[in-house]
Amino acid sequence: MLIRNSSIAIFLFLLIVPNAFAKFVVVNETRLAEVKTRLQTNTAPEPLMEAYSLLIEHADTLLTGPNYSVINKKISPPSNDPHDYLSISRYWWPDESKPDGLPWVRKDGITNPDTQTDHVDRKRLGAMTHAVRTLSLAYYLSGNEHYAEKAETLIRTWFLDKKTKMNPHLSYAQSVPGNDKLRRSGILDGRLISLHILDSIEMISTSSHWSKKNNKAMNRWLKDYLKWLNKSKLGTSGAKQTNNHGAWYFFQVSAIAWYLDDTSTLKSAHEKTQKLIQKQFDENGAQHHELDRTRPYFYSNFNLQALTSIAIVDAKADLPLWSYPSIQSSTLSKGVEFLIPPALGQPWTYSSKPIDKNDLLLVLSRYLKNVELAADKRIEYQKIINQGVEKVSTQQKKKGPSQIQYQLLSGEIFIQ
Repeated sequence: MLIRNSSIAIFLFLLIVPNAFAKFVVVNETRLAEVKTRLQTNTAPEPLMEAYSLLIEHADTLLTGPNYSVINKKISPPSNDPHDYLSISRYWWPDESKPDGLPWVRKDGITNPDTQTDHVDRKRLGAMTHAVRTLSLAYYLSGNEHYAEKAETLIRTWFLDKKTKMNPHLSYAQSVPGNDKLRRSGILDGRLISLHILDSIEMISTSSHWSKKNNKAMNRWLKDYLKWLNKSKLGTSGAKQTNNHGAWYFFQVSAIAWYLDDTSTLKSAHEKTQKLIQKQFDENGAQHHELDRTRPYFYSNFNLQALTSIAIVDAKADLPLWSYPSIQSSTLSKGVEFLIPPALGQPWTYSSKPIDKNDLLLVLSRYLKNVELAADKRIEYQKIINQGVEKVSTQQKKKGPSQIQYQLLSGEIFIQ
């Protein structure tokens, strides 16, 4: 009788949580399944329903959209191999004091629009990961096979097809015209793959359009990329970065290692992340590398997004990061608390530029989920999240889902 009850419980769990044993990386499968249930039973709050409506509308437009490939760039990388990814660092501009403008010079926080064109690959990488994320989430929540079919085509074109695939390295990412030195900061571009593609594959893994052959080939690509991150001269140099670039490097290593069941690499990355945290935060939670930037509030949250993403992955392998170096003195907790006062209307003295309070929402939502807080604080912080989501819902109508709405639909941000 006990065995029968256990079997029934497992069967019911599988019915309630689709693809229950999937290898999700950042997305919490339980919360994602809860979002789906709330939408299907019409018990979702209005902001969630609005976000879902925008998601489906946007996914429908992507069904007839292009399949992106690195071979479509107009500038050749130094290797002359069109399969090698190439991008130009966004904050670099022609030197006006030089007749030819070379080498370009850095203007922090000011994006050069010439770095964001179809001549190089960054725009295409962003468009591809955005489309895959949209279609995969739309498939998971709606069950419409057309979305999974298009998502599979996009993934296959970018990563798997011999004629169109990207080689698994970022040697020429964030290059600077006039400077032929390879730049470790370019590894940052790869975060979109680990952030969005891995979980998207799991969302469409129940579809007949995602085959075992695809899965095997994708795992091989990821294994080669992980090897490049860990073994190449540029990759190992990337591990030594002490700002948000270092955090996003270790997120990529951790996420892919978890996805591929590479426990030794995951544990090594966890230990190195702890050492990185020691270098990044002051005693009060200030991140001095990010506070020196022209957009200190954004970059402080950006770094914490990377570190809390690592914490999500590490927790799956029982490698706690939120409690580092101790539960009573958590560095990540101090980092989040340092950024909360401006979201409550208190002055932000590190920059004269206006801040976007919604930069905090994802990190704050993760903080509430993982850390024990007094009831009054929890209510106060949840209110920040609720107000931010409501504000975005009002602004985003007819514009497609915002980043926050994607996080709401995937269960990463939770409203009450």
